[in-house]
Amino acid sequence: MKCLVGACLLSLSLLLNTSISHAETLSVASFNIQFLGSFKKRDDVALAKIVAPFDMVVVQELVAPPVAGTYPDGSSYKADIEAKEFADAMAAEGFSFVLSSEDTGTGDRIHTGGTGTEWFITFYKPERVAPDAELPSGFLAEDRSNHPDYERVPYATGFKTPNGPDFVLISVHLMPGARDSDRRKHELDSIAAWINAQNRAEQDFIILGDMNIEDCEELASAVPEGFVSLNNSCLSTNTNINGPKPYDHVLYRPAHSPEVLPNFAVLNLINATRPYWDAKLGAFPGDPYDHNTFRQYYSDHHPVLFEISLETGDNDGK
Repeated sequence: MKCLVGACLLSLSLLLNTSISHAETLSVASFNIQFLGSFKKRDDVALAKIVAPFDMVVVQELVAPPVAGTYPDGSSYKADIEAKEFADAMAAEGFSFVLSSEDTGTGDRIHTGGTGTEWFITFYKPERVAPDAELPSGFLAEDRSNHPDYERVPYATGFKTPNGPDFVLISVHLMPGARDSDRRKHELDSIAAWINAQNRAEQDFIILGDMNIEDCEELASAVPEGFVSLNNSCLSTNTNINGPKPYDHVLYRPAHSPEVLPNFAVLNLINATRPYWDAKLGAFPGDPYDHNTFRQYYSDHHPVLFEISLETGDNDGK
C-alpha cells in the first residue's frame, strides 16, 4: 500500500487495517526520534506503544547509550537515564535491541555524550527475527569521527528470520541542508560502494533512515544505480506542517531483494500520540501544532513503515 502525496499520512488505527504486521510478513519501522536520550519530557511509553505492533524498529538520532558498556578504545561509558527509559519502555513491549559499538558524528570528537554525535540502535521482536553475526555488520568505516565520506558513519546489522530470508539493514542519518544535496549523494554513493565491495554470498542490503532528501528531484539524482526508494512519491515524513519534506527513505535493490515488498506507509505521529497525551500538561501540542513542544515529547519525524516477505525464501544461498 502506498499513499498519495498530501492525502495519506496514516493514523495507527488505519495502519493496522492494512497488510502491515501480518504473520507472513515482517513489519519494519524506521524512526528518527529527535535527540533521543536528551529531552527529559519525552513520553517514552507512548512512543513504545505506538510502534509495539511492528516486528522491527530502526531508530536514528539516539544521542546517548541506554546501557553501560565499553567503547572500542577500551574506555567505559555509563547508561544514560533518558535513553534507558526509552529502551525499558520498548522492552516492556517485547523488544530486544542491537546497539552500535560507539557513537559517530561530524566533528573531530566523539564519546561526548551530547547531541553532536549519535548511536545507532535497532529494536526487534526475538520470536520473529534475530541478529546474525555471520552477515556483514558494524560501522561502514573505521573512523567514526569527521569522516570524509560520511557525516555520520552508517551502521549495518545483519538479521535472519526463522524460516525465511536474511538481510542486512544499514541505518543512516545523512547531512541536512537544502544546499547540501551533493554531499548526500556522495554519502549514498559511498554506501553503495561499500555494499558492492562485500565479497560474500549475501546481497540483501536495505538502506534506511533519515536521508534529509529535500524533494523528488534530489531523490532521482541521489539514489545509487540499481537501487530504488520505497518512498518514490516523496511523501512528507517530518512533523513540521509548515515545511513538509520527504526526508525518510528505504532504498533497496529489487534484483537482489525480492523479499522487500512495495508496501510503504507514513505513520502520522501527531494523530498517533493524541490519545496518550496527559491533559494535566495543558493543551496537546498537536492541536494546534506546536513544533518545539511536540518534538520534545515525541519527535520531529513520523515513523515510516514497510514489509519484508517471509514467503519468498532467500535468493543468495544463505
